Amino acid sequence: MGRKLLMGAALGAVISAVLLFVTGTATADSAGKLVSRGNRSYEKGDYEKAVEYYEKASVREPESPMIAFNLGNVYYRKQEFDKARDYFEEAALRARDLSLEARAWYNMGNSVFNEGGRQTDSDIEKALKLYEESVRFYSTALQKDPGFDDAAYNIEVARLVIKDLLDRIRKQQEQQKAQQEEMKEAVDSLVALIERERDVVDRSDSLDNSGSKYTDQWLNRLGAVERKQGGIIEGTDRLMGRIGSLFPDEQPPQVTGALSHLDTSITNQDDAMRDFEAKAPGKGWEDGEKALEQMEKALEALTKGNQDQQGGGGGQQEQQEQQEQPRPQDQPRQKEQMKRDEEAKDILDEEKENRRKRAKAAREGYRSVDKDW
Repeated sequence: MGRKLLMGAALGAVISAVLLFVTGTATADSAGKLVSRGNRSYEKGDYEKAVEYYEKASVREPESPMIAFNLGNVYYRKQEFDKARDYFEEAALRARDLSLEARAWYNMGNSVFNEGGRQTDSDIEKALKLYEESVRFYSTALQKDPGFDDAAYNIEVARLVIKDLLDRIRKQQEQQKAQQEEMKEAVDSLVALIERERDVVDRSDSLDNSGSKYTDQWLNRLGAVERKQGGIIEGTDRLMGRIGSLFPDEQPPQVTGALSHLDTSITNQDDAMRDFEAKAPGKGWEDGEKALEQMEKALEALTKGNQDQQGGGGGQQEQQEQQEQPRPQDQPRQKEQMKRDEEAKDILDEEKENRRKRAKAAREGYRSVDKDW
């Protein structure tokens, strides 16, 4: 009969395409006559017509395993593998002949094997389950017919495909783990940049409220603030490139949002830089506040993304609810990340409260308005 599966890029399966006839009287509308017409249509490649004849025959012989087997064959040719599997299963359950039952189980294996091939690029976990199921079907066929060499061969091929998929899944998991570690470092860098920008804002506020402006000491302090702001601009730009490089193909929404906030923050930081160059620390304070707000929003987006990935619910979590729970050795790492996210949230809350107090102080007139000129 020959080997039924080919290894390589085209992992198609060739069914045991024995067209079966139904015995009985050969009247014009008998099941046997309808099956014969269906077989001729099948051999011509007219699968729609073949289905029509087989279904009419099935009405006359609803318990016939041969008709179910032939319907499975034609739906397989139509590449409707779910329907093909259902009909082969019917044939296997109804069969009284072990040879027919073995061929039905074998073709069930081929149906799910091909459906697995369709799922490989879109849902590798589903594809893996289908390939594993095909091995079970081939094994059942071999149990029914120990001399079924093609079933034994397909078992080995399917196992090789499963091994390849497991290697790919393992590699994806390693890449995801490395990506998560790099994202943690990026979040830490953003927290540090926020602290530096907060320091610039506080220093610019102090300079604007200073009673001795434009002295050498005041100008030196302003120059130091200007240099700090320049370093923050460079650091924020590098951070954006670093985060973007983690997602070369498609960025998650929270990453896209974070990058947008950071881009706006750089614009605000540039404005603050020009304010300092113009010796206007008060304006620099205002633009620095705007930069801080955007950086905080970016941090909130990234930390929220981490929480969603670690069990927040919805989206990807819902799609993977049947997958294996986190391993015990991974739990300390997840707890550490949750702690880091909580600390980042505390920083955000603290800064929001500080900004609220500064805004209140400004409204109540605590910021000096006296000028030296």
